[in-house]
Amino acid sequence: MPSSSAKHLIQRIVSLTMFMESIDTTIINTAIPAMSKSLGVNPIDLKIALISYLLSLAVFIPISGWLADKFGVKRVFLTALGIFTLSSLWCGFASTLWELVIARTIQGFGGALMMPVGRLILVRTFARHELINATNRVVMIGALGPMLGPVLGGVITHNFSWRWIFWVNIPVGIGVIWLAWRYLINEAPRIVHPLDKSGFFLFGSGLAALTFGLSALSESSFHFTMSLFIIVIAIILLGLYSWHSHYKTHPIINISLLQFRTFRISVLSNFCVRLSFGGTPFLLPLLLQISLGYTPQLSGLLLAPIALGIMAAKTFTQPLLKKLGYKNILFINTILLGFSLWSFILINAQTSLYFVCLLTFIFGILSSIQYSSMNSLAYAEIPSDNLSAATSIMSANQQIAQSFGVALCAMLIRYFSAKISPALLLEKTIFYHSFFTIGVITMCSTLIFTRLLVTDGRQMIDKN
Repeated sequence: MPSSSAKHLIQRIVSLTMFMESIDTTIINTAIPAMSKSLGVNPIDLKIALISYLLSLAVFIPISGWLADKFGVKRVFLTALGIFTLSSLWCGFASTLWELVIARTIQGFGGALMMPVGRLILVRTFARHELINATNRVVMIGALGPMLGPVLGGVITHNFSWRWIFWVNIPVGIGVIWLAWRYLINEAPRIVHPLDKSGFFLFGSGLAALTFGLSALSESSFHFTMSLFIIVIAIILLGLYSWHSHYKTHPIINISLLQFRTFRISVLSNFCVRLSFGGTPFLLPLLLQISLGYTPQLSGLLLAPIALGIMAAKTFTQPLLKKLGYKNILFINTILLGFSLWSFILINAQTSLYFVCLLTFIFGILSSIQYSSMNSLAYAEIPSDNLSAATSIMSANQQIAQSFGVALCAMLIRYFSAKISPALLLEKTIFYHSFFTIGVITMCSTLIFTRLLVTDGRQMIDKN
C-alpha cells in the first residue's frame, strides 16, 4: 500500500486529469460562433465536433478496464494522456470541419481511456474506507473544469483565437504525463478474458450510426429518409448486440445487469433526463451570442455559475436524500429542472446580467442534485463483483445521452427555424421554443421515477 504522501500525489494526478478532460468538454461551447466563421460553416453544423468527442468517449469507455488489466494501468494511463495531448494540438491546427471532427474523435479516445483508468487507479490506491473522501476531493477539483471552461473559452476566443482553446491543454498534459511517469506505481498486467471483438464492433458501430443518424436529422442538406434509414440500421446493430451478449460469457457491455430494478431505472432516467437538457451548454451560448449579441467572453462568464451551483449542491445533496429519500428527491427535482429550463425563456436583451447568473446558478444546483441522485442509486442493488461492469454501462450511457442531447437541441433549432424564420436566421424566439420543448421532455421523465419504492437506495445513504 502506498505511503500517505504517495497517495496524495496520485490523487493530484487523477484530479488534474479529470480537470483537463472536464474543461475540454465545455471550453468549446462559447467558441462555436467564432469557430463557425473561421471554418466557414453554420454554427449548428459544429455540433458534430461536440458529438464526435462525446461519442468517442462512449464507444471506447467499455474497453478501458480491459486494456488497463491487459497492458498495465500505468502504461495505458500514460498512453491515454499522450493521445489526448497530441490530438489537442491537432484540433488547434484544424483547417476544416471534418479535420476537426477527426481530431476530436481521437481526442475522445484518449479521454475514454484517461478517466476510467484514473478512477481505477484511485480504487486500487485507497482502502475502501478512504475511497469516498478521496473520490469527493477529486470530483470537486474536476468540477472546476465546467466552471472555468466557458470562461476560458470566452476569454481566449475574444482576445486571441479559438485555436488556443485546444492548445491550453498542451502544458497541462505534459505536466501530468511527467507526474504520472514519475510517481505512479508500475503494476504488472493481469490475466484477462478474451476481448469481445464482435460485441465491441456491434455496440460501437450501432452507437456511431445512431448518433450520426440523429445528428443528420437536423441537417438541411441531408435527406430525411436517409437519416431514418441510418437510425434503423443502428437499431438493428444494437439489437444484434443485445442478442449476442446473451450468449457471451464476457460481453463488452453486460446488459444482464439491467435485471436489477434500481440499476435499470437509473440507466433509463440518466438517458432520458440527460437527453432532454444535456444539450443546454450548447444551446445557451448560441442564444446569448447569436441572438442577443453577447461577446464570447461575457457568454462564458454567464455560464460559469452553472459549475458554481454544481459545487454548492454537493454540500446538501446527501442530507436531502437522507430526509426525503431517492424517490421524492428525483420526482421533485426533475420537475424543478423543467421549470429551470423554462426560465431561460425570460432572457432577452434587457435582462439584467445578475439575473442571468442567478438562472444559470439555479440550473447548476438542480443538475448536480439530479446527477448525484441518479448515479448513486445505480449501485444500490449491484453485487460487488459486478461494480466495474456497472460503472462501464453508466459511463457509456451518460456519454451517449449527452451526445444525443446536443443532437436533439440542434434538431429543435432547425425545426423551429423552418417554422419561424424561413431564412434560417437564429432569432431568439427559436431558442425560446427549444427551451420550452426540452423543459416539457424533462418533466415527462418524472414518470420513470414512479417505478421507485420509497425505501429504494436507503443502503446507499446509510453507507455514506
